[in-house]
Amino acid sequence: MSGRLPIFAQLFGTFFFVGLFTWGGGYAMIPLISREVLEKRRWLTEEEFREALALGSSVPGPIASNLAFLCGAKIGGIAGGLVAQLGCVLPSFLVILGIAAGLSRFFSAPLAHRFFLGAGAAVTGLVAASALRLASPLVHGFADFFLVASCLALILGLRVHPLFALIWAVVLGVVLRRWRHAS
Repeated sequence: MSGRLPIFAQLFGTFFFVGLFTWGGGYAMIPLISREVLEKRRWLTEEEFREALALGSSVPGPIASNLAFLCGAKIGGIAGGLVAQLGCVLPSFLVILGIAAGLSRFFSAPLAHRFFLGAGAAVTGLVAASALRLASPLVHGFADFFLVASCLALILGLRVHPLFALIWAVVLGVVLRRWRHAS
């Protein structure tokens, strides 16, 4: 998109593109949003993006929609946030509308089934790569590694609800920081 387009058109187009070409739900959109707003357009810094991602995953609602709003708001105020959010969710709305209008019979075809299996595997890789990229600057030393590992163990191993893992991470993070500063 040209730099001559008004910022609202750029926001809408960018997030519409992300919504249109991402399969696998909100978490699968994070790598594309990151690439668009950090690398391609340089609208946000990595720190601003990580803050938006943390806030977007902490408030109710779909993470991609929240992240689109927060990135758009940083760039173009509340109106920019709403435009980015609309761009992000409109493709999904149109696809669901198409399915409701009669495309659902095609999704039971063997080729479609194989496509969705492959897309699911690709999305898993994209989410993992994005998580590693965003987490690596934040993990400094054993205490941070322990915090990440304990949250993963709670969620994946013990099947604790992510909200309780988040509370655990906050409490443990405060304790570890105080312990580190007291030493």
